[in-house]
Amino acid sequence: MRLKRRYVDIKRVIIDHCSYIQDGVLHVCRGDLEQLASDHAFSKVEFDLAEPGTECRLMNVSDVVQPTVRLGREDATFPGVSGTIGIAGDGISLNLRNVLVTEILEVPVTIGCFLDMWGPAAEYSDLSKSNHITIDAVPAEHVSEMDYQKALHCASKRVARFLAELAKDQEPDEEVTFTLEQERLEGLPKVAYLCGVFYQAPMTDTTIYGESMQSSMPVLVHPNEVLDGAVTDRNYGNLLNADPTCVWQNHPVIMELYRRHGVDLNFAGVVLVNTPHTVEWKRRNALMAASMIKHHMGADCCIITKEGGGNAQIDSAIALEALERDYKVKCTLILTEFVSMNNASREQLLFSTDAADAMVSTGCVMPVEVPVCGRVIGHTPIAPAPGFTKGNVVPQESFIHRNRAIRGALSQLGWSWYGSKKF
Repeated sequence: MRLKRRYVDIKRVIIDHCSYIQDGVLHVCRGDLEQLASDHAFSKVEFDLAEPGTECRLMNVSDVVQPTVRLGREDATFPGVSGTIGIAGDGISLNLRNVLVTEILEVPVTIGCFLDMWGPAAEYSDLSKSNHITIDAVPAEHVSEMDYQKALHCASKRVARFLAELAKDQEPDEEVTFTLEQERLEGLPKVAYLCGVFYQAPMTDTTIYGESMQSSMPVLVHPNEVLDGAVTDRNYGNLLNADPTCVWQNHPVIMELYRRHGVDLNFAGVVLVNTPHTVEWKRRNALMAASMIKHHMGADCCIITKEGGGNAQIDSAIALEALERDYKVKCTLILTEFVSMNNASREQLLFSTDAADAMVSTGCVMPVEVPVCGRVIGHTPIAPAPGFTKGNVVPQESFIHRNRAIRGALSQLGWSWYGSKKF
């Protein structure tokens, strides 16, 4: 499987009477985007722009998508979501950089998030460094919340494909090929990646080819499938527990393993595993995943990540022990620490095992104070941070919240510049 990704860099985005790209400037017509996003589940849909460094706050940010299209198989872009079913990861894809399609959720959620394009909160998230084309859709009367969320999930992917198609005649700024089709690299350790995906409830999950992994056994996938839109974020009920689709499209662990493939390691591949709610199912998945990694992939080492909260950490621990003790596969865990606001170690510990002797932190929860904002996109406030804010957050006003309420600030997939330091 060979994936060739062509990148076109966007310097600026402006609203115009028609949609096109010229000299690195993306011109978008609101009418074109509204027609693409139109759905019976929406009473109204509005598109706006948020530029890096400008005083702008995005409220209730749900999925964030990088514009992409599969050349020659355009109808199979985001297969199973807005595109027809077809195996992703092979052929040529065209991707726009420095611009993102960002959903604004207009229904209250238990745990919401925001994104500032300037100020102290912007320093926490790389998402603040890109131009955002926001899709702010209001649910129609008598439409269920689930139907509204499904419509929004699909609409953002259609818009992302449309924007990327505008670059078909552009000279790419960069072209990168991703392939594992090489002879066995003798002498280099074979490194597998065990990636736990999030499932909490319907429409609070991660999908593969448009389907929830709610009842799934572990799945062996080619890393190109992940990068090419086969995995999407649909985490509408708990926006902070999983990374948006754009992170999966540029998965930091997969990208780093590819960068080092043939240099100091042999990238063996990826296993996706869900986070079930029963201990028996967790053990079953862990044992099956460990067997795949050892017997089918022949791995010497494994990197383990998860999404979700404490429940999913137990899955990581069980898989870690199965790999280390049963199959002698050396493992490294990547974890975000967000159990305790005061970061006391005794409140962070959800499992204890001697096998967990290599762990990487991608940051911990801490308070962030954000200033008054003159321009806000989105009308639905987010829930307060217990102990800091009383009542729902007023979008235009100054408030204190957890850093993990900033979209993209604490990434359990490693999409973060933060870690932990012992004092």
